[in-house]
Amino acid sequence: MKLHLGKRVLRQVERKEAWWAENRPAAPDLFAREFRDTLEFIRTTPGSGIGWPTPRRPVLRRILMPRTQNHIFFVVDEKAQTIHVLAIWGAARERSPKL
Repeated sequence: MKLHLGKRVLRQVERKEAWWAENRPAAPDLFAREFRDTLEFIRTTPGSGIGWPTPRRPVLRRILMPRTQNHIFFVVDEKAQTIHVLAIWGAARERSPKL
């Protein structure tokens, strides 16, 4: 399956990678590596993660990146054979992103 990362996600990745590099000197590239590995896992296992339906997106899913404690929110479009990554969100936050 193809992966599509929206502009919002690309901005979030950029901010999180910069924050991680600045604030985690023992593993400055951990977020980038875990994000890349998790995207590959989602691409090869599109049913991964758990369902996280919303009124607007009833087939929304999320998967936890366990080492950096971030969720990746995504939707699988079987017909187009594309996975749309919509957001990356810190697991410690008390609410989900507006999707």
